[in-house]
Amino acid sequence: MSQAIKISDAEMVVLREAAALQSRSIAGQAEHWMRLGRAFERDPRFGFAKVEQALKGLISPDELNDAEQEDYFEKLSASYWVPSPVEDAFFAERRRRGVGVGMDEAGNIVLQKPEPADPL
Repeated sequence: MSQAIKISDAEMVVLREAAALQSRSIAGQAEHWMRLGRAFERDPRFGFAKVEQALKGLISPDELNDAEQEDYFEKLSASYWVPSPVEDAFFAERRRRGVGVGMDEAGNIVLQKPEPADPL
């Protein structure tokens, strides 16, 4: 099954040129580069496999060299900016109920609404 993806205009130009040079379709060239990149990242000689293991918690970041640690911390910090589906659902439910502190769809800070007085 084929899937559509977005590629920047600059990368598309490079992809088209490489595909023509190698007598491949554009999709064939993209798949070729994806296979090469995947093989490169999995090769333990280049450190990407160790960084991936550290991100999964399988090895300690202390086992990484300086360059690998830099890559590890960059990828780890980037993941903090992307909420998980569970976090999205949690805060959507809080917004729906009008409680808690968070941000609305426009990025504005929303403060907790005061609790209604208990009628005695």
